[in-house]
Amino acid sequence: MGNAIKVFTESRHFTLDTVTEGVYAAIAAPGTGSVGNAAIIDLGDSLLVIDTFNTIEAAEDLLKVARSLNGKQVSYVLNTHWHGDHTSGNQVFASEAAIISTKITYDIMADFGRKRLNQHLADSELIYQGLDEEEEQAKQEKNQKLKRDMQWDIASNREYMNMLPQLDYTLPALTFDKELTIHSGTRTVQILTFGGGHTESDAFVYLPEEKIAVTGDLVLSKHHPVLMNSNPKEWLNILEKLARMEIKTIIPGHGEVCSKQQLHEVKKYKQAITALVEESAENKESLEAITVPEAYQDWCFTNYFQLNLNRIYDFMEKKG
Repeated sequence: MGNAIKVFTESRHFTLDTVTEGVYAAIAAPGTGSVGNAAIIDLGDSLLVIDTFNTIEAAEDLLKVARSLNGKQVSYVLNTHWHGDHTSGNQVFASEAAIISTKITYDIMADFGRKRLNQHLADSELIYQGLDEEEEQAKQEKNQKLKRDMQWDIASNREYMNMLPQLDYTLPALTFDKELTIHSGTRTVQILTFGGGHTESDAFVYLPEEKIAVTGDLVLSKHHPVLMNSNPKEWLNILEKLARMEIKTIIPGHGEVCSKQQLHEVKKYKQAITALVEESAENKESLEAITVPEAYQDWCFTNYFQLNLNRIYDFMEKKG
């Protein structure tokens, strides 16, 4: 384990947390090429990696630390959903691992994801210009918490853009619809989906013996959930199902290793901001007048709060 820590500490992209024997959480360092968390699970004769970060360099560091833990090969990689901070490092693992996702996630990556990447390449000058403008806005921001989150976001986006010309957009090779089980010599690993909440399709990993869940962005710890591609109602339904499972420990999509308490906090967050949007609509007030509730003022991703309010409002409008 000493060598593993040495290799790991040379990565600026994440810190490694031993959750239990053979289960490790790679917790993203803000403002780097990771953005979202990843996880490594020892299957006895090989390894499962869950999510692959936002850049090639971060993914290469993840592969190095995975191999250094016990010298085993990464045989499987799961993409919990299609967002780039969970899939952009796929190419690093493709030569030795079978990359897994739901069928819906695969379809989104094969179509929209590939088109989105090509658009980013075509518009790279405009994107860099936009990042420069955002940097100036961040310098002028008076709210120090929001300023810090904006700066972290800009730094990570610059790393992504700098990497983009070297990116070989790598799709999953195996797909499933509801459940896939890996039977290994040391543990049973269930890969499940309850549908789409954070995105159109979200998968998670459950270790029934250890009562550990690796949830992707269905659960975040002390981070504003990102509602951009979400179905808020279905997300709550999925969280209700997760809450009924025997789970003691959660490796979330963002933030530190946590418990069901943070799952319930995400539920309360969604309910709270939905109530704020409903109240604002009833009073015909601007969403921009809504400030971050005190309970969430120390959470990361503050820069997504207004976007979340807009998403809730749009969702309410579509539902009539």
